Amino acid sequence: MNDPVVLATGFDSPEGPAFDRDGNLFFVNWLSHQILRMDPAGTITEFYNTGGIPAGLAFHPDGSLWVADEGEEIHGLLRITPDGDVSIAVNTYDRKPLNGANDLVFDANGTAYFSDPWGSSAEKPIGGFYRFFADGRLEQIDFGLAFPNGVALNSNDSLVYLAETYTNSILRYELLADGTIGPREYWAKLELPFGPDGMAFDADGVLHVAHYGGSRIDRFDDRGNLLEPIAIPGAGVTNCAFGGAEGRTLVVTCVTTASVYAVDVPTAGQALNDGIYRDW
Repeated sequence: MNDPVVLATGFDSPEGPAFDRDGNLFFVNWLSHQILRMDPAGTITEFYNTGGIPAGLAFHPDGSLWVADEGEEIHGLLRITPDGDVSIAVNTYDRKPLNGANDLVFDANGTAYFSDPWGSSAEKPIGGFYRFFADGRLEQIDFGLAFPNGVALNSNDSLVYLAETYTNSILRYELLADGTIGPREYWAKLELPFGPDGMAFDADGVLHVAHYGGSRIDRFDDRGNLLEPIAIPGAGVTNCAFGGAEGRTLVVTCVTTASVYAVDVPTAGQALNDGIYRDW
């Protein structure tokens, strides 16, 4: 595995990388409320400014970009269509504002699984975990979490994984055939300092976890065993995503160095339910 190289630098708070179907890399610069787009030639432009605190990005199967935002006006998920129409998809649960969404992922049916951590901590575990269905229903999967963070689905949508930062844990929930969800399982534990942030699977089922405070991407096999990590220059590693021509480039965001890195990896990323055709 090669050393990380700098794709771009000079930001205040990079996070939330996601690739579109044309190979453009999107990521957030949340202190400046920005969603940025880097084209394959390396040119970076502002795609949209939410005015809030955008944190996580994911492309829907229909090609629209969805944003998890933790701002004062937007507490949940924002939808931006390929035509540029912007709307709030979900902002409340049980007629009350959400805390502030952080990360999301889509299943094959276009259901969004997202974390809702804003304002939660080890001393104040009020974070939630939700799924938002295509018909507009919002279901609370779990509550009482100490900053739920990154979210990832396995390849056949039978398991959903959630980073709980302040317990230094990766949680796992079974998605049952009857549509119900199994109980919270403490699947893996990260070593100190601090804890897990954004996550992404590769095609072999290895979960790549941005270890905030740890200067690395931790890697776990399907049993939750820690594999050799990927070292990142800065401590504040926030998220990761697979892209590139063959899906063998792992893009990593880091707030400490204000940079976006690329690491060539031997195994391609797991295909996401984002409407992108892939030949790997």
